[in-house]
Amino acid sequence: RSGRAWSWALCWPPWTLATRSSSSSSLCSRFGSGPGQCCSSSGSQRCSTHCACAILPGASVPVGTSCGPLGRQSSPGMPALLGALGANKGVFMLWQLERRRLGPRWLSRVMHGHALCSLAHLQHLRLHTLLTSSISHQRGVHFFVNSYGLLVFGGLAAEKLSTPELGCLLGACGVGASAAHVMAHSRSPVLGASGVLMGLLAADGLLEPGRCFHMILPVPGLTLTMLQVSDVALATNLLGFLLSGRFFGSIAWAAHLGGTTAGLGFACAARWRGDARFGEPVRLHVERVQYDWRRTAESLDAGMARLTGGSSESWRGR
Repeated sequence: RSGRAWSWALCWPPWTLATRSSSSSSLCSRFGSGPGQCCSSSGSQRCSTHCACAILPGASVPVGTSCGPLGRQSSPGMPALLGALGANKGVFMLWQLERRRLGPRWLSRVMHGHALCSLAHLQHLRLHTLLTSSISHQRGVHFFVNSYGLLVFGGLAAEKLSTPELGCLLGACGVGASAAHVMAHSRSPVLGASGVLMGLLAADGLLEPGRCFHMILPVPGLTLTMLQVSDVALATNLLGFLLSGRFFGSIAWAAHLGGTTAGLGFACAARWRGDARFGEPVRLHVERVQYDWRRTAESLDAGMARLTGGSSESWRGR
């Protein structure tokens, strides 16, 4: 918690530093028929060359994907994502003016009254702060880390969802995150887009469960699927919330869980209405969990061997 007793929705794990899922020079990959099976463009099923480069880091381009101008992947929900990123940037710049006292006198009152959310704000009928606080960042690191996460994982959702659908998902996650924080910590205002980000992770895990990420940190080459990333994020946030009284008290764990719940709710509701783009959570885990984590363990072995300059057996022996 900062000096002004504001909770930051800031706890972004190191696996955000990921490269495109590819082992070939064309940076193009797709998923095979088996659970989690990755087939590079060097295999029997090749990606079309004009789709070789994904529009976002950490994203691979499936075979047959429609591409827009300049070889970029067509993303129907991109206007909603760009609008959200633009709103985050605008509010961040307003905070910089307020903190440096470069703006008009009324700017401080507006920012504190409408870009934060707490029980006091809601009691004054500022219900819009449930949403506006989720696009609000004061500090540069907080803003840039969350914006990068939105760009990567929001871009993945934008490939499958339309602009209205993605806009609804982002809004629902923002409101859910702020509401959860207010219920858990009524006296501490909250700001930040991390709750929205966690909701995107949850929804992406059901939209693209097999999307592969090759990590740069903590172990180069460590491979995780989107479903695994979603599971790790949920487990981290649950543990953080349970331990928040002792450790990391400045992190808005409740907001993270609220955003996750909203993202899962959105995806499960769409699935219940017959939207085949979203997978069924239990079935996905039954089908994929063993294969995905075995491959992750193998990639960990290979990555640690590269770091230590030896074989898998030699680094384990140390």
